[in-house]
Amino acid sequence: MVVLFAALLAGVGVVPAQAGFVLPVDGYAKYQPQKKCARKDKAGTVALAQWLVARGGRYGGTLRSCGSGGRSEHKDGRAYDWMLDANSLDDQATAAAFVVEAFADDELGDTDALARRMGIMYVIWNDKMYAAWDGFEPKPYLSPGCRSRKTCSTTLRHRDHMHISLTMAGAKGRTSWYLERPAPG
Repeated sequence: MVVLFAALLAGVGVVPAQAGFVLPVDGYAKYQPQKKCARKDKAGTVALAQWLVARGGRYGGTLRSCGSGGRSEHKDGRAYDWMLDANSLDDQATAAAFVVEAFADDELGDTDALARRMGIMYVIWNDKMYAAWDGFEPKPYLSPGCRSRKTCSTTLRHRDHMHISLTMAGAKGRTSWYLERPAPG
């Protein structure tokens, strides 16, 4: 399993993303903060969550109560927590496979093609953040609620889940990945 994980990481950026799209790749997202409170899941967020859980891990939910403090894309139905354990070799491999696929160039050379098609705004996993506005280059991440990694919880370090925030268009299922997917059922 460790060999598979290393092979996946070595291939980041060179593995072709999903082929067969007709629509052009969506642009890199800018940060879109939460502005409203949602009472139900958004279609694109649910579709992405189902697609991810079919690959492994567990469903961690999308919505959060708007009564809790601060802003969060969870509160407007645009974020999904994919339950993966950074200490599990299987979950590490699942996460690495998604990172490789999402941030790979497609057959036309479009960078980060699948992530852009899905409307991903940013991903946080295992002390790293991959933000569209930074070209999805991994950067060290420390939650604003933590003073240091040592004193920070597993959850705030995103080591027990992968957080994926979508653009408004992605959450509504209005980016190319959703528009070109076959209807369920």
